Amino acid sequence: MIFLDLLNAVARYAKPAHQDLRPIDDVNTPFTETDIDSLDGMMIVMYFSIIYGIPDEEVKEFHPKTPHELEQFIEHMKMQDPESIEAAMEMIK
Repeated sequence: MIFLDLLNAVARYAKPAHQDLRPIDDVNTPFTETDIDSLDGMMIVMYFSIIYGIPDEEVKEFHPKTPHELEQFIEHMKMQDPESIEAAMEMIK
């Protein structure tokens, strides 16, 4: 599973009113240069905590500036891995 593909799927879910959300294609792109605002970012982090089984107390104060920071955090803190993007999306519905 490619992290950016999952990130774009989760971002689209977190921001359903904006289905024309431009996909993020580089893990080093600052979130401030995307269509993702701070509330969307908070929701995305919360959804990733569900997908990867990261305890809530670990994500409360985590505010990544780039997808790469989010990916590194997940790799360090995750307790589980989803089987696919589809399985991950089912976990947050």
